[in-house]
Amino acid sequence: MKSFATATAVAICMVAAALRARAGPAAGAVKSASGTIAARHAVAYVVRDARNPRASRVEVLVTDVPVDTATFVGDLDPHLTAINLDVLRNRDYLLLWVAADGAATMNATYSKTMTQYLNDASGGLKAEITRHTATRIEGRVFSPAPLKTMDGPAYTIDVTFAADVVPALSGTALPAGGGEPGTALTALLAAIETKDWNGIKAGLSPNKLPAFDKDYNTPAENLATAVDTLNAWLPTARARVTGGFLVSDSDAVLELEGERFGSRVLALVRMTRTGGAWQYEKSLNAGTLR
Repeated sequence: MKSFATATAVAICMVAAALRARAGPAAGAVKSASGTIAARHAVAYVVRDARNPRASRVEVLVTDVPVDTATFVGDLDPHLTAINLDVLRNRDYLLLWVAADGAATMNATYSKTMTQYLNDASGGLKAEITRHTATRIEGRVFSPAPLKTMDGPAYTIDVTFAADVVPALSGTALPAGGGEPGTALTALLAAIETKDWNGIKAGLSPNKLPAFDKDYNTPAENLATAVDTLNAWLPTARARVTGGFLVSDSDAVLELEGERFGSRVLALVRMTRTGGAWQYEKSLNAGTLR
């Protein structure tokens, strides 16, 4: 019970800190043949670095409309949340990723055509990050000269931003293997491998199970859908839980290593505790391990 009590206290502190994080101003624009993305507002939050998923970086969402930072509090996958925000539907936006060393990467998205302009330092993008702490990020990302795309059209960016950083989901560290939540996830992985429908159902949370247990399908059809989908969501080949953390007494995040398409990858798996049993709730493919 001590670890659960500690995790709950950590969760309360984390949420309190996250709720204090505020959006900030942005200025400048991205200009391209697809149009102009005006920078007026910025929100920042921590994400895993897909090229090195054991490390984190700050993602800055730059928009022409305000975005509520509370949206990202306690989110396992704030990037996915950001690109699916209702307030950004049919709107253009800019994503900036800032690494610990200040290097920046960009993705300017034009919603009408879903045209994207991606670049980093190797492509001429420059970053001047004047403040980069656990709680605050400020700087400028710009192109000293027009940036080129593969098919010809050039574009420019000159954007300044300042925002508080919504912290990543965190908690009390779990041991290698993930403790009780890890044991439950390992049992689910075994059920997926052996195509044990009852075992799979037992391993899914009340929120997740209805997506697979359809009364208009036969059990065999439900099983086939569950196995295919969970194999897509989770790196089930040669999988092992390497650790994680307790967010609260009913919420945990596990680190799961496994293989996908011949590469070793890392997934973050959110487990929930319902009626004493830990069950799968959500997962995020964090990136390829080096």
